[in-house]
Amino acid sequence: MSCVFVFLFTLQNKVLFMIKSKILLLFLLSGIGIVMLAGRIALTGSLEHWGLFWNLFLAWLPLVCAYVTRQCWQRGLLNHYGFLAGMILWLLLFPNAPYLITDLIHLKEVPDYLLWYDSLMTFSFALAGLLTGLYSVLMIHRLIEQMTHRIAAWVIIAGCLILSSYGVYLGRFGRWNSWDVLTNPFYLVKYSVSNLHNPMAMKLTVTFSLAMLIMYIAFWIYTLKTKVEENV
Repeated sequence: MSCVFVFLFTLQNKVLFMIKSKILLLFLLSGIGIVMLAGRIALTGSLEHWGLFWNLFLAWLPLVCAYVTRQCWQRGLLNHYGFLAGMILWLLLFPNAPYLITDLIHLKEVPDYLLWYDSLMTFSFALAGLLTGLYSVLMIHRLIEQMTHRIAAWVIIAGCLILSSYGVYLGRFGRWNSWDVLTNPFYLVKYSVSNLHNPMAMKLTVTFSLAMLIMYIAFWIYTLKTKVEENV
């Protein structure tokens, strides 16, 4: 009998670890970037890259939003309108995650003796932000699949990635933030509409959309494969 209890306890811990492992991995990746940033500040005495920490914090918000929305939906605390509100909030926050990739542009300003260090540090932040964002997309995707058809869910997710890619453009080149939807909505809408006629904006949006879609499909296939292997 004691062997049975030991087996069940071990199995329970294994299941809990598999559930939490994705979050633990994201914390680990985020921690690597933060430690490297702290090391750079200690080495140079400069806070010029402190924005990476803030951007990483913002990159975690869509995952938190997606997680809370999922938990509330699964516990019956949200109806379809509540889920829609949660999804809209997630969509407004999501561009902050892939936005970290664009911070790589600052590497051209780095002195030669710090180039390798800053490259690895910035890449760590970018990877953590990207994977955090993709995991939040996966959560929302699975919830949408429960309410609609599989094809409809993919169409909605593709649309969200396109809108988010345009949001990344607005953030990098227009210097707009997610909270401007509340603090400065009129000028944000005006700027967004006017830039729809900007060829460069459209090219960057299409390119980033395709890249995000390909990366998400790869992430989705990987998680699906992992799920199948866990069930074997």
